[in-house]
Amino acid sequence: MSGWAYAIAGGKGGVGKTTTVANLATALSAAGYEVVGVDVDLGMANLGPVVGVEPDDAETIHDVLSGETGISAATYETDRGFSVIPGTQGLDKYAEADPSRLKYAVGPLKEEYDVVLLDTSAGLSHEVMVPLGLADKTVLVTTPDVVAIRDAAKTGELTTRVGGTVEGVMVNRAREDEETQQLIDELGDEVLASIPEDSAITMKHVVARTGSPAAKAFSDLAATIVGVDELQETESEYASATASSESSEGGEDVDDAVIEAEDADEDTTDAAGSGPVTTAAYDEARAGSDSFFTEEREEEKRASALGRLRRIFD
Repeated sequence: MSGWAYAIAGGKGGVGKTTTVANLATALSAAGYEVVGVDVDLGMANLGPVVGVEPDDAETIHDVLSGETGISAATYETDRGFSVIPGTQGLDKYAEADPSRLKYAVGPLKEEYDVVLLDTSAGLSHEVMVPLGLADKTVLVTTPDVVAIRDAAKTGELTTRVGGTVEGVMVNRAREDEETQQLIDELGDEVLASIPEDSAITMKHVVARTGSPAAKAFSDLAATIVGVDELQETESEYASATASSESSEGGEDVDDAVIEAEDADEDTTDAAGSGPVTTAAYDEARAGSDSFFTEEREEEKRASALGRLRRIFD
């Protein structure tokens, strides 16, 4: 039985596509699924390093797409139980890679793995169009911010134009605020998961802490895309275990560090260089400037972006 290929996509960079791939792969692997993550962000490949695979001069997806090697030679095992096909950031390799050759790789991967996760790039280039058209389904990743929502809508529109299918939207770094709730209310059942903001997730520690709310949310998303009510972990602990008490590198608890940072009075220097200005004073001055959009204009932009994203599913 053939597996499924999912494109993890979103037009804006930095919304968490690579993080999503790493955590979905971890959750599915912990439940016994055979999973491979493929870095198809050919210009800014970073999936390999963030999951502990840095092949250096070894084969990568770029070599596969240039016809220099086969897909199996560019596949590596991670210490979390899933496989990864990393890329490289070398410009020469980028120039030689032909995104259209990805179709010769996805088919064989689906025969070997239960789930193939395609970590796509930002923007609306040809290298984005190819995986969107090849994947069985696309998961759109956005944060609650208006620019990210607008760009996710563009990616969804592109997916349908190239014959792909949008499975739904994942809201990453979800906050307990009006903007996040508005996004979730607008999309309704099209929201596959809402991943809470987690300061412990960084590009250096991309996989959510064991048992954390983010890990559980990613596990729920993984269950949704493979069509089960709940993942039953069999291989290792990820979501169902008791939350770990991992600390930041500095030795202090992560949550305490975040609280201290939020309580700190951030200073900035005014344009004339006359001295520090408190954040509150800066924000007040900015709000009164005619050079910034009014609150009403921002609401119009947000409503437009939400409507555009919602129409993908109508």
